[in-house]
Amino acid sequence: MNDKNDWEELVDRHLRGELDGSEKEHLAELLDSNASARREFVEHVQWDTEFAEALHESGYSPRDADIVAAERAKTDGQWASKPTFLRLMLAAAAVVIVVLSAGLIYQRAYPQGGIHETNVIAAQRRVSDVSIARITGLSGSLIWTGDRGQIARDVRVGTELPGGTIEGMAPDSWFELQFNDGSTVMIAGTSMLTFADPGQKELRLREGIFSAKVVPQPKGKPMLIHTPSTLLEVLGTQFDVEASLDSTMLNVTEGKVRVRRLSDGREVDVPAKHRVIAEGGGDLTPQPVPESVNHWKSQLHLRPGCYGTWLPATELRAAAQKSIPLVPRENPSVTLYLLGIPVSRSNGPPVVVRSNSQFVVRGRLNKPAKVHFGIAVSDVNGEFAGKFRGDLDHQQPISEPDEDGQFEVVYRIGDFTLDPCVHDRKEELAGEPDGLVLNGVWAFTNLGGPSGLEVTEIELVPPRQGRPTPQMQE
Repeated sequence: MNDKNDWEELVDRHLRGELDGSEKEHLAELLDSNASARREFVEHVQWDTEFAEALHESGYSPRDADIVAAERAKTDGQWASKPTFLRLMLAAAAVVIVVLSAGLIYQRAYPQGGIHETNVIAAQRRVSDVSIARITGLSGSLIWTGDRGQIARDVRVGTELPGGTIEGMAPDSWFELQFNDGSTVMIAGTSMLTFADPGQKELRLREGIFSAKVVPQPKGKPMLIHTPSTLLEVLGTQFDVEASLDSTMLNVTEGKVRVRRLSDGREVDVPAKHRVIAEGGGDLTPQPVPESVNHWKSQLHLRPGCYGTWLPATELRAAAQKSIPLVPRENPSVTLYLLGIPVSRSNGPPVVVRSNSQFVVRGRLNKPAKVHFGIAVSDVNGEFAGKFRGDLDHQQPISEPDEDGQFEVVYRIGDFTLDPCVHDRKEELAGEPDGLVLNGVWAFTNLGGPSGLEVTEIELVPPRQGRPTPQMQE
């Protein structure tokens, strides 16, 4: 495609239905070999599909569209200066254009078959199949749902996606996506993200932890990120977000992000090295990111974990997070009993893991069991840095519950090693968790059946404090 005028003429004639068989084949070869041409072609088919829908909803006929386009061309110089093939698309019957466009792509893909679908639906299907991003990293249990409802559990690195929803199903889940312009986004833990790019990137984080590194976006088309409580506008920056039903925490590392709180419409620009927590009608003033701490303790008496069943405190028992069954995607013959607890940055400063620190896990078991324990960490800028396990040492003892079913087990940071599920990226990830930000923890048993695993408290203890004394109540 050396001559743009020839390319536009070929597209114009195709949309008017004037191409013969050899010319259609030539156009299909151009679309197959040139990603830019495919995007341009599909954008116009999609635009015209939307135009046809607008005509249908308003009661216009194709003749009405022709008249509207002619009148607008008389009075709007900017409109009249649009490329020839776009004006011709307006002047042509919208439904006919969709029919021809869908026919070319469908016939190219299935040369022995006919068009067995309604033409408008076929055009929309072909548009929705165009890749907007590629999976560049994943681990744990994930489900991708396409925009037509198809569900896939077996998504892999390198898979091209046209949009849809990706859902992390467990606390150790992680997913990284790279858009065609090089922008990358990531979710971790039990998160749900919907993404699309019909000429402008638009994402919806329904819940969970999200981070992004966004290259400069086209003028007037910022990346839009919806959460239950806010709308974020991103031109090009690096940041991370934590969203729940009633709150959104935004932490900006580089650049600037505009936040609009949906409850009152208030907007604020959050600069680099600042964060804002949008909830209810509280203060929306950006604050400097607080200094990190090296000590953390779960607060299950105040809030549930991110995975499992939350058991509120009673007069006799401390609050706990109870494990629930999980069948790993990569090993469907195994059933784990798993629970997860997030380390929220919206409730305090970043928690940084240090060498010679240790995790102390306290809880309840119905029977002796080896309690497997893992953590997820990120760099200070929010980028995923790895998942680590503290139980892979073969000397890790089996936890023996006392007469009340309670147990305590300690995991030393020096014994943590990279989780096997991310070994394929070990060259890109950190070799140890020292100096990294703690995002979440999880624990599970693998006895082939229920163990009754409940966690009442997890504590990260800095080296200077030494090993804490057992404490079963919060």
